[in-house]
Amino acid sequence: MSRDIIPKDFINKSADYPKDLSYAQIRETISDLMGEFKTPEVALDVKILDEALLAGDIVKQTLEYSVAKGERVRAFHLFKTNLSENAPGLLSIHGHGGEDIFPVGKAFHCSSNLQDPNQYSYIAALNGFRVLAPDALCFGERKASWGYSSNFFDEINTHMELTAKGKSLAWKALWDNSRAVEVLENLGAKKIGSIGWSGGSTQGYMLAALNEKVMASVCFFSFVTLRHQFYQYRCCHCLYHFVPNMIKAGIDWDQVVALVAPRKIFLGWGALDAGTPEDMYRAFVDAIETRCKKENLPKSVFTFEEKDHAHEITPNMLSAAIDFLKENL
Repeated sequence: MSRDIIPKDFINKSADYPKDLSYAQIRETISDLMGEFKTPEVALDVKILDEALLAGDIVKQTLEYSVAKGERVRAFHLFKTNLSENAPGLLSIHGHGGEDIFPVGKAFHCSSNLQDPNQYSYIAALNGFRVLAPDALCFGERKASWGYSSNFFDEINTHMELTAKGKSLAWKALWDNSRAVEVLENLGAKKIGSIGWSGGSTQGYMLAALNEKVMASVCFFSFVTLRHQFYQYRCCHCLYHFVPNMIKAGIDWDQVVALVAPRKIFLGWGALDAGTPEDMYRAFVDAIETRCKKENLPKSVFTFEEKDHAHEITPNMLSAAIDFLKENL
């Protein structure tokens, strides 16, 4: 008996998926599917809990702020001791990854190790950015307990609860990250960007597409199109991509990410990354370039490809990403 619920050639037989919609229609459709974003019911109420000094004269504060009624989030705030008043803000979103990231969340990318490109929160702070690195829901200090299950099952249960309420994990990530953008504004940032790896990349391009305050976004890997994921490669990713009724509505993530233009986005990709097949990556690049061409917009997508690497940030890739942020923020 076949394990495929839907035949792999489903997309080839469905000429109307994804639908050929205008960018206004795509924005309206994904906004409707995501769910309502009302004015926050609570103030941010940002509080500094502690502070330490890292190598390189980097201040590392632990902040706490509200994202919703009864829900406070802790984040690291990293910045130079002599930070410029005009320093841009950078939302640093941690990876999804395996068992080693769930318990630590934000801390995974905040160590003072210049030799490790995974430490992009710290390295970005060294380069003059005001960096905010929060825990995503189900990670670090936001882990939940679900009886016998742990780690990824926490996220599965959380996603199920949200979809039962008519929401999704994508909606929650977009909400929380938008509040983090508000925190950066509260801290004095006039220009704001984002950086993220793996599941953090996914959250980053969703945020950049739908929150116009994000002027430049760095996304390392995990460029997912549902038509390839379900009907060609059978990849298993994190749960942020799965917005109820998205396929039924006829839109895919490359179309949504094209909404970033004319703002700027950097896509870092490794040709050996089994989780991000080339078709998915090229679909993102092509969709953004096509919008820029159709609407006579300036260049909006910048890429860095590593032919001999998989799902890993390389020093050269991170260096190019930091240069991109400096140029566009």
